[in-house]
Amino acid sequence: MKHSIIMAFMGGQKDRFCTYFPHAEPEEKMANIHQVEGIDGVEIVYPFEIQNPTETAKQLSKYGLGVAAVNANIKAGPEQQAGSSSVPQKHIRDDAIRILKEAMDVAAELGADKVTTCPLTDGYDYLMTTNYQEAWLNMVDTFRQAASHRSDVKLFLEYKNQETRAHCYLDNCAKTICMIRDIGLKNLGVTLDIGHSLMAGETPGEAITLCHNSGIEYYIHTNDNNGRWDWDLIPATRNLWDYLEAFVYLKRYNYDGWLTSDMSPIRLDRVDAFDQNLKATQKIIEIVDSMNLDELFGMMQRCETVEILQFLRDHTLK
Repeated sequence: MKHSIIMAFMGGQKDRFCTYFPHAEPEEKMANIHQVEGIDGVEIVYPFEIQNPTETAKQLSKYGLGVAAVNANIKAGPEQQAGSSSVPQKHIRDDAIRILKEAMDVAAELGADKVTTCPLTDGYDYLMTTNYQEAWLNMVDTFRQAASHRSDVKLFLEYKNQETRAHCYLDNCAKTICMIRDIGLKNLGVTLDIGHSLMAGETPGEAITLCHNSGIEYYIHTNDNNGRWDWDLIPATRNLWDYLEAFVYLKRYNYDGWLTSDMSPIRLDRVDAFDQNLKATQKIIEIVDSMNLDELFGMMQRCETVEILQFLRDHTLK
């Protein structure tokens, strides 16, 4: 598994009340990420961090960084505040399709095999204000048109139950899989953000299994939270056992893709925080690698709960 960082977290950040860190140009962000030992690449946002793909490729090469994914932002434009893939206005949906297609072309030029997008403005705040059927069908059509653009780059859909809308349409793993099945194309996948899974009341290991059993490729974002809001904390600082189980299943299913840090280092030194993010993830991987998974799953088959708990203590609480 390779490790990457979402580049945007090395630039300016803000919440509803405070602004954190100054604006940074893309190359400045790459230079900072390069300081984090063990990082192999970045998730880079289109169009905001890529104005000239040729120049971006040169900068990435300068710092020895690959591209885990191009993140197509279809939620930040003035016309996209009420949605971009689900809305009745065809010209807004068409613009989202244009951005997604352009992002796929840029990904190919940068040597990446995937575009990820998180349609956070596609949802609703008040009941009786949206036609659920029309919104769903619009999203299916939007992502089908985008994914049809080229078969050598996959389009990954990232779900989240809330923010920026009180309720996002793609709010859990199962619904995202339903949408991908409705779209009916092979070059689609799920961006499984472990923090979003926890917020949705899911068990991340089970969500990973849903993707695996559906034959749908998945891409992992790492972070942590308290289950009530997307705090983007350092992994395994609040939900150690969920993280441990998720990585048991990643190993069980031979996941060899990218692990991308979607951790927000506000109030922390960013290089130190991402260093801790990587170390926490690596430690979880080491613990899982020390386990005999055939033994563990054999105990599951025999419903040996007490024996499993002892097994976990022996491998973690030393």
